[in-house]
Amino acid sequence: MSHLHSEDELGSNMHKKDFQTTSIIPLCEESINRAMMEFKTSFMNRMTDEYISQIIGTKDAYKESIKTLTETLTRKYMEGQLMAEKILESQSDCVLQNKCIEEKQEELLEQVAKLKRNKEQNVEQVKIIQSLKEEFNGKRAHIFANKRAIKDRLKELEKSAALFTERLGLEIRKLHGEKLQFVFRYINPKAPHQPYTFILCINEGGQYEVLSCDPPLECISELQQKVQETNNFSAFLANFRKAFTVLACNEKEI
Repeated sequence: MSHLHSEDELGSNMHKKDFQTTSIIPLCEESINRAMMEFKTSFMNRMTDEYISQIIGTKDAYKESIKTLTETLTRKYMEGQLMAEKILESQSDCVLQNKCIEEKQEELLEQVAKLKRNKEQNVEQVKIIQSLKEEFNGKRAHIFANKRAIKDRLKELEKSAALFTERLGLEIRKLHGEKLQFVFRYINPKAPHQPYTFILCINEGGQYEVLSCDPPLECISELQQKVQETNNFSAFLANFRKAFTVLACNEKEI
């Protein structure tokens, strides 16, 4: 009896376990499926956000690179335009110069031909000689007048330059051939008595011309052009002294 009772209890217990197992399995599958769906949704959202952020970053970088490239190309284009304009101007200048040269050559050839024809006619030669004499006399009178004007102008220069002698440490020497030598001192602090000089004259055209400069300066042409434009000789001397001062400072640094 007890043996039979034990078998009944064993069967009852096994039946309960089967029922519990059958009930638990659907619950576990549902939880797993729900967890999988939540993970999938979260993963997709995160991946979508990262992808959108990458796209936006790439788009911004692309816009910036396009902007930089556009600015660079625009600048290069403008530089190219300026260079093209300069080239065209240079070409135009060359064309004009070539035209002038050709015209001068034609004039010279015409003069040579004219002289050859005149050699064959004594009467014409006499007229030409007489004309040349008159032209020579006129030029000689003009040269003498220019010389007198140059002498007067040099005297004025000497008077105006004397005003700068004390202030600029300037000494003016009159040389042979209507030339003036300007000697600057107190330029170099280490050697205040070291002379910085240039020689000036007035050419036949009535313009200032620097014949020599010691030590040499690179800006002589610029200084000459400026004094021709302004006719301000005081500023011309001051600019020369300034150029010598800059040169002395550069030599000291070296």
